[in-house]
Amino acid sequence: MMPSSQPDFSPSQFTSSQNAAADSTTPSKMRGASSTMPLTVKQIADAQQSGTGEKGAPFVVDGVETANIRLVGMVNGKAERTTDVSFTLDDGTGRLDFIRWVNDVSDSSETAAIQNGMYVSVIGSLKGLQERKRATAFSIRPITDFNEVTLHFIQCVRMHIENTKLKVGSPARTSSSMGASASNVFSESSTPTSLKSNPAPVTSGASGSNETDLNTQVLNIFREPANIESEHGVHIDEIIKRFKLPENKIREAIVYNVDVGHIYSTIDDFHYKSAYTD
Repeated sequence: MMPSSQPDFSPSQFTSSQNAAADSTTPSKMRGASSTMPLTVKQIADAQQSGTGEKGAPFVVDGVETANIRLVGMVNGKAERTTDVSFTLDDGTGRLDFIRWVNDVSDSSETAAIQNGMYVSVIGSLKGLQERKRATAFSIRPITDFNEVTLHFIQCVRMHIENTKLKVGSPARTSSSMGASASNVFSESSTPTSLKSNPAPVTSGASGSNETDLNTQVLNIFREPANIESEHGVHIDEIIKRFKLPENKIREAIVYNVDVGHIYSTIDDFHYKSAYTD
């Protein structure tokens, strides 16, 4: 039994219809990846890979491709190494293994505060193959108000209902189409303040730096205070404008920072935000 200071919740009934929803998924119901989906471990266990299930294909929950996921649960089996911290998250519907890469002092501080038996909110991404799902954590935050646990499962229920009520005849939406439409919506008026007030591109010093230095320079832009505070993060076009370098080099640096957990996508495939929030 869980200690009295921790809430005893078993919300598996919230996700019992996940399998039925997955069976009814058709290409016409497929939508593009949303920003951050509130999910349960049971929903993730039932998730299917889109397409033919090839390596790297996104997982689909209720007809929606997952980009970033948010889970709430208790930490178990925490194991620390020099380069990463792994743990198992138990949310009452199942267990899911997470890994959090440790790249700098801020990462170490975040993971040091997490202990076994603690309830946390985790934002991350789901990868791997159908038979072996694995999750990478971008952000781990201790929960101090346990109303947040209840709220999370309410959000999971709402998301499930909304997604399973999509009309079968609705046009398919892909990640690229969502990104293109969002790119038109987010005009200059929504550009983060720091990028408006400091648009000067990086000079020749950046062009002469090695790949590691470029990865760090790109990351530093995402970690500017105004960009951390921005709800949607930074559009990749704004990052490209800051450098006098080929666009593909900047995109490679962004991909690198996503892969190691430094940044994550928000509203679409073009907006990214730092996982470091302190």
